[in-house]
Amino acid sequence: MDKNTIEKSMANKKNKLNTSYNISNNFEYVKSNISLLQAIELYGFMPVKKGSHYFIVCPFHADKNPSLAIYEDVYHCFGCQTHGDVIDFVARYFNLTPSEALEKLAQDFGIDLPSKKQKKKFKRQALKTQKDDKLYKEYIRKYNEVYDYLCNLNQLYTKIKQAVEKPDDINIPEFVEACHMHDLIQYWIDLLLEGNIEDKIHVIKEVLDWKIKMK
Repeated sequence: MDKNTIEKSMANKKNKLNTSYNISNNFEYVKSNISLLQAIELYGFMPVKKGSHYFIVCPFHADKNPSLAIYEDVYHCFGCQTHGDVIDFVARYFNLTPSEALEKLAQDFGIDLPSKKQKKKFKRQALKTQKDDKLYKEYIRKYNEVYDYLCNLNQLYTKIKQAVEKPDDINIPEFVEACHMHDLIQYWIDLLLEGNIEDKIHVIKEVLDWKIKMK
């Protein structure tokens, strides 16, 4: 996909969407207009399709083979375990804050953010913007925490199930737990990678509550 195709796609989206929004939902507004794949291509990467997903050489570690997978609205590197959404990718790649990454994406893709007159009004909402940044960073932190926890559990349960050699072993409590929980763990991981924002928030809350009960 070349830059002209990206710009044409963005123009079509802008014509269809209502442009009335405020600073509190700028993050979601920009993310709904710019796909992760579009941003990655615009910033010079050459995604290679493998199976149902695209991959690129990860810019966040010394990657030799494409190990960063691009999902619908999140990315995950199987080399350095970095993951996040389009704003997180741009912030990390260009060493920006989330708000700065938001402005860069809007400028580079021609999305109109508030005018100078509106910005003066929004200065009064600076504390709210800082709060939004803090909440967004907290969401990313909890997302990473839950995703890493589930991946570790998934590997553990896989090893336990593979270790069973005798028919009598199927009654071992650890094996029973692995069989019972493995599918649920994989379901949660799939939702974190490919679910919508509501799915992700629900999984994060559900897993964190589950961790407390397991202690």
